[in-house]
Parts: sequence; structure tokens; C-alpha cells
Amino acid sequence: MIARGAGWDEAKPRERSQRHSPLGWLVRSLAVAAVSLGLVAGSFAAYCGVIIYEGNFHAVENGVLYRSAQLGKADLERFAGRYGIKSVLNLRGAHQGQKWYDSEMAAVGELGLTHYDYPISAKRFVSSGQIAQILDIVRNAPKPLLVHCMSGADRSALVAALYEYAIAHASAAEADRQLSLAYGHFPYLTSKSGAMDDSFWAYVHRTAKTAAN
Repeated sequence: MIARGAGWDEAKPRERSQRHSPLGWLVRSLAVAAVSLGLVAGSFAAYCGVIIYEGNFHAVENGVLYRSAQLGKADLERFAGRYGIKSVLNLRGAHQGQKWYDSEMAAVGELGLTHYDYPISAKRFVSSGQIAQILDIVRNAPKPLLVHCMSGADRSALVAALYEYAIAHASAAEADRQLSLAYGHFPYLTSKSGAMDDSFWAYVHRTAKTAAN
């Protein structure tokens, strides 16, 4: 006679049915998806942290327009010397008395750069009037021009995309690449930075409609 532990024959079918039930499969799939999403989000956050820490500095058009995160005084002086920066457009707005702003203004003064403050929010739609004013600055600022926000991922991306489309005459699709994950732009999930994408494409559609009339 083969002895079996009490409840063995009852437990085994239940476990088997749970493993193969649609509900069990769904629960396990959702758990795997959640873990995978968490790993992806964690990796992307780490990537963003690295590029922002390093300044998120990139050329939009060599010798004409560059984009970056907020730079410290030493980094601003370094990039200005290396790329011949002549002017700076700060999209965070003037904040006298705050360390980051006073440091930037000190560097700008020592280097003799032209400086512009034009505040916009990464979470709010940028109107056609604001875009017109920003593009006016970009067109007329001494070149090369450096445009920056806090992280270099959203507001700077919008201005870079607008430059590519409205001034450099790139296609809308090509200009839209400035609003990319590669630069840390993440307009998904709970992020409100999709306002930058909405602002860009609204501008594209307005100008296309105007041109067609």
C-alpha cells in the first residue's frame, strides 16, 4: 500500500486548475508586465539622470543653435568656449536671487554673451503668440545661440523643433525628432510634458493651413 499525505489528492487538482485557469494566466501576465514596465521605467529614469547630469547638450544645427539642460557656471563657460556661443535663451524665466540664475548671469557677464529670458512651462500649451515671440528671438539672437530649460528635455526640445521646422525648413516629421526619448522627453503615463508635442503640432497645422489659403 502506498501512503499519501492527507489532502494530497484534493490539493493537486485545485493547483492544476488554478495554473491553467484564464484568470490565473491573466494575473501572472499582468504581474510580468508590471515588472517589465518597472524595469523599463527604471532604466529610462537612470538614462535621463545621466544625460541631464552631463548637461544634455546637443547641436540642433552646428554653429547656429544648441540645446541643453541648466548648466552651471563652469559648464556654461566650457561649452561657450568650445562652440563659440554668443547668446543664451533661458526658457525658465528670470529668477534673480536663485543660485542657478545668478550663476548663469555671472557667466554671461564675464563672457560678454547676449542673454534672453522667456519663461514657458513644460506642462502648459504654448500659444501661437508665444511661439512667434520665441522664434523672433531665435532668428535675431547673435549666433551661435544656446537655448536651455531645466532638464533640456521638453521646453528646449520644443524650441529646437520649432527652429528646425520654421527656420531651417525641415519637414515636420524630421523636426519632431527633437521631441524625442533620446533627449529625455517622455510625454507618457502621468507626464504632462505632452503639452510640448501638442504645441509643436498645433503650430505645424496652423502654418500649413495658412499656407494653403
